Amino acid sequence: MSSKEQQTSTFESHDLIDRLFRAPVERHVLENGLTLVHRPDYSSEVVSVQVWVKTGSIHEDTLIGSGLSHYLEHLLFKGTARREGKAISREVHAMGASMNAYTTFDRTVYYIDGPSSAFPEMADVLSDLVLHSTLPEAEVLRERDVILREIDMGLDDPDRQLTQALFRTAFCRHPYREPVIGHRELFERVTVEELRRYYKERYVPNNIVVSIVGAVRPSECAEVIDKTFGVVPRGRLAPVQVDTEPVQLAPRREDILGDYNVFRGGVCFKVPHLSHPDSPKLDALAHALGGGESSLLWERLRNQRKLVHYVDCRNWNPGENGLFMISYVCDPERGAEVEASIHELIEEVITTGFESDVVEKACRQALSSEINGRKTMSGQATRLGIGEVVIGDINYGRRYLNRLRSIGNEDLQEVAKHYLVDSNCSAVTLGPALDAPGEFNGEDEGLTLEPFEEVAFESGARLLLQQDSRLPKVHIRTVMLGGPLYEPEGQRGVSSLMAELLTKDTAKRGAVEISELIESIGGTFRATCGNNTISLALEVLPNDLGLALGLLKDALTQPSFNHATFETERQAQIANLKEEQDEILEFGFQRLREHFFGEHPFAVGPDGRVEDLKELTREDVEAHFRELVRAGNIILVVAGDFDRDQLMTELTPLLAEDLCREPFAPKLSPFPGLRESLDLTEAMEREQAVILQAYPGSGIQDDDFVTNEVLNELFSGMSSRLFEQVREDRGMAYYVGSTCVIGLDGGMFVFFAGTHPSRVEEVLVEIEKEIDRVVRGEVTDEELRRCRIRLKAARPMSRQTIGARAMHAALQLCYGLPLNDDAEHAVKLDATDATTLADFAKRHFAPDNKVRLVVGPKKA
Repeated sequence: MSSKEQQTSTFESHDLIDRLFRAPVERHVLENGLTLVHRPDYSSEVVSVQVWVKTGSIHEDTLIGSGLSHYLEHLLFKGTARREGKAISREVHAMGASMNAYTTFDRTVYYIDGPSSAFPEMADVLSDLVLHSTLPEAEVLRERDVILREIDMGLDDPDRQLTQALFRTAFCRHPYREPVIGHRELFERVTVEELRRYYKERYVPNNIVVSIVGAVRPSECAEVIDKTFGVVPRGRLAPVQVDTEPVQLAPRREDILGDYNVFRGGVCFKVPHLSHPDSPKLDALAHALGGGESSLLWERLRNQRKLVHYVDCRNWNPGENGLFMISYVCDPERGAEVEASIHELIEEVITTGFESDVVEKACRQALSSEINGRKTMSGQATRLGIGEVVIGDINYGRRYLNRLRSIGNEDLQEVAKHYLVDSNCSAVTLGPALDAPGEFNGEDEGLTLEPFEEVAFESGARLLLQQDSRLPKVHIRTVMLGGPLYEPEGQRGVSSLMAELLTKDTAKRGAVEISELIESIGGTFRATCGNNTISLALEVLPNDLGLALGLLKDALTQPSFNHATFETERQAQIANLKEEQDEILEFGFQRLREHFFGEHPFAVGPDGRVEDLKELTREDVEAHFRELVRAGNIILVVAGDFDRDQLMTELTPLLAEDLCREPFAPKLSPFPGLRESLDLTEAMEREQAVILQAYPGSGIQDDDFVTNEVLNELFSGMSSRLFEQVREDRGMAYYVGSTCVIGLDGGMFVFFAGTHPSRVEEVLVEIEKEIDRVVRGEVTDEELRRCRIRLKAARPMSRQTIGARAMHAALQLCYGLPLNDDAEHAVKLDATDATTLADFAKRHFAPDNKVRLVVGPKKA
């Protein structure tokens, strides 16, 4: 059977495309030119309201490269004629909603996700800040320092540096060559008048699309948007001249040397816009070349030749031009060999093509991607926005998938031969200097979900089930206790490595065959390891559930831990740790854990320690598997579109008989507390400084864990006093807040901030002031009310997808907590007051009970 015949048979044998696109979408153009796209979805009492302004960095005209669009994105939250700047985030958080924005080359998007009952208020806030911002001069000047800190962050981020270098190398004239955030020297010269003029010219209704998905009736949606966005008159919208990129006639490159632990590289080729007939072919080519662990690049360069730790390929083309990009991470001395090998494989594709089943697999992956993009209300609204704004067709998804049906292997060879040529190639590398560097060549209204059903087996294994037929997907999640507490001394990181290897070789299939099989059906098979648990997750289309269960059974009962795969994954985990050490914030967190936890297992994160992984053996992993993968430590969750009787028939033998029956005893290792208070500094040659200040926190099973949650919420987010004082009022840091490392009985509560080295002491003073305010019991009732609403709303919002619900249920059962404790959690939240917070802060945030670490350049 030819690839074209296979492609057609797959799509004709399922009604998945029709099911995916049968939901009606309302599209209206208001009298003032604003476009409204709306899809009602009553499966959850959540709504996503998104405002897509059709202006981005490429529209900055004579001020191109100054970051005007991104600057405005920040400033629209600073106040309107009706709302003070700080009141905006407070009002949104008081609804139980979350708000944010982002800027790209061609658009700026503002969005609020929250309870559908608050839809009119959400629309009112968004229309006010998008169309009626006042851009106060004091805020413009203050926010400049904040964005300068963000620019420093970009300079400190190797991956972002690589991406920006790739774009400026590939594009010599088109505005894509300029960073969205702008160049520092140009950004610093932007005036208040220039910002206001740009805002007035581009933020007009006839240049805006509002995209809404959620539990809102069409009539209510149209009425609310007309009352909020429709009252502003149509504006004058002058065309913006965007330079056309000339045809590239010769290869280009840029090599960046610096203080890095690993070598990063990128190779790209210019391609046409997303709506071009060749676009689906290029997407399929990207999947075949580097779209997963069964792809050609991954198999040849990583699994067979051990040249890279990571390799990826994607087709990015939302604008006038696009880039077909291949990126990789390898050891510094292998860079030239990797780049040469990439070109050899491209030439092989042009000459001989792929196996006949490659296009079939690519189409399944594309179909799964369309489904995955619709899991949440926010995801659905984003898909509508992309269709309307980027492509100009809200129904493009169906047309795109239908185009894929006609693609064959010869089409992949054709586009590879046409676009992936040397004269159209740009290459960028970023890595350390070498001594001898080489030469680089539910659409049903009223649908409600039943609670999880729990089934216990005599073996000790436990099963949770929840049927959800809104989307044709099934999620299978296996969770077991594991991670740092269960790792022997000198074997830190063995849990994470073992989890990854369980998705690879078994007695029946090798790693390559498994990855090819799961990707050929558009599914996923992933492993994760946290502080307390190990998790395996498969997600597939309903017709492939039996195959997925077979893969899971083999992983849990017949893993082979192939030596070559073990070595590849071990090296990749080591490389990932080294890569993280290039990120100043990640580096700081690693060092903070070591100093804070001392001899406790949490001193090392789930990915382990480089020196331990270097000594780890395959036999160590096998022994760890025998200790953890036992029936009494297995919780299996299935959520989504499945037949219960058929599922029980297939799963019962595994859970009742096939798993190891040796007893499993959970380990308890409470954190004894700090031995001494520490005030430390670490040198790292970066532009910014990172502040980390840690105290003992509560664990999941502790009585005061809800208080811990409230405090973390109080210190985080755009409406927090800490954020307002440090970032909004004084512009001292780009980011500031708190986070937690959580165990079952104890953990670490961390304040963090990224700032300029010269302002470290000022930021530290503000953190201490905020802690003192809590200790004095001065948290206001309004602050507490917002925190409670936010934490209550976060639960349903974080559990919109079948995968998220499955993981939450598994963790609750694993930790000995009720499967549904929302009501109990709400009661505890309501009982938390300023006195409760003050008592917690006095016990946990004492001056002699902290570890402070500042990471920054030596000169600071």
